[in-house]
Amino acid sequence: MKREDCYKRIVCVAAIFAFACFTQLHALDDGFTWALRANFNGTATLPSISAEDMDKLGASFMKGGVGYTMDGEAELGYNFGGERFFKMSSNKIFGGMSLFGSIGIGNGYTGEIAGGTYGSVTATMYININYAPVITLGVGTKAFMLQDRLALGLWLGTKMIADLSPEYMAYMDDSTIMKPEIGEVIVTPFMIKNMNPFSFSMKTFVEYHQPINNRVSALLTGFLRFNVWKPKYITMPDSLLTLIHSVRPDFSVETPLPSFYLNSLDFGVSLGVQFKA
Repeated sequence: MKREDCYKRIVCVAAIFAFACFTQLHALDDGFTWALRANFNGTATLPSISAEDMDKLGASFMKGGVGYTMDGEAELGYNFGGERFFKMSSNKIFGGMSLFGSIGIGNGYTGEIAGGTYGSVTATMYININYAPVITLGVGTKAFMLQDRLALGLWLGTKMIADLSPEYMAYMDDSTIMKPEIGEVIVTPFMIKNMNPFSFSMKTFVEYHQPINNRVSALLTGFLRFNVWKPKYITMPDSLLTLIHSVRPDFSVETPLPSFYLNSLDFGVSLGVQFKA
């Protein structure tokens, strides 16, 4: 055998071996996967309330604020490979789909800005409330693209606030009406029984998979999650309740606010790792 032919065969075998390794590494294998990730969230509060319910609070306007939260998440899914389930001969464009369920735990944030007239003074109040823990539960699906490196996903679920004494910071632009304060909002037995702690959540995301070996991949995800929450009632510090009583003496935390929504938009990135079962 000529030396040139020998070299060609060696190069050919090496190319086939490399292709086989590449295919094994990047193909979407059928079967179960599980993943762990850390989510770094920016959160924009988007309150909505009717003029009638806002008048119960003695407020002339209400809007939201922006804060930061973080949570950890565990995910269990099943991959439906494109070759077996979708009769795809190549994964260059589409490689398959995955169904998964997830559970997460972390903290939550609500920021509200409200204004009203108290006596002869019109002032604006700023209040930030931090909840911990906040639990997320849901199910979702992913479609894998570009040799299974990129996944486009949709997730539907709920966020549940399980904090019975959330921390708050409150202050006004006129400190003569109320001085800045930090404390805890105590959730009363009435609120525990009647206030809705669940929100409906919908998340869309783009996820990049970087294989480490044939069973482990690093994950980088960008996401948007919209949360719809109708609490039915509103919690607040005693100092704010006292201030409201100066203009609305009949108001209490047991006063229903049927039009009140405390929606929010989460946006951010996730870092994680995925394992094939």
